[in-house]
Amino acid sequence: MVEQVTISIPQPLYRRARDLARSRNQPVDTVLADVLDEALPPDAEPDEEDTAVARERQAYIALHPMLKQKYLGQHVAIYGGQLIDVDTDYGALYSRIDAQYPDEFVWLATVAEEPIPTLVFRSPRFVNPA
Repeated sequence: MVEQVTISIPQPLYRRARDLARSRNQPVDTVLADVLDEALPPDAEPDEEDTAVARERQAYIALHPMLKQKYLGQHVAIYGGQLIDVDTDYGALYSRIDAQYPDEFVWLATVAEEPIPTLVFRSPRFVNPA
């Protein structure tokens, strides 16, 4: 599929592109497309695990108001966009989830006031002893 675009470039740059196209016996648009293709980073396909993490994270955020109301302070497991297990003991929850979904990503979280807590790190200050 080809997308047509119109761009404005400085005349000296266009002349360089035109000269390169002539030397290659190619149209200017082909040369410009080749140069862009070489200059831009390759398409990065999202990793399947990254997609699963993002999906379950979004599900957790969407479910958070209900989770907060019912399970504040407890540990929850989210898989396939659904709440699949709850426990007050994180270790017990982890063991069950690991046994039931050994090769799958399952979002495990402790239900807190905020869905994704904000972490604040204080920066150390070094004093120059004079």
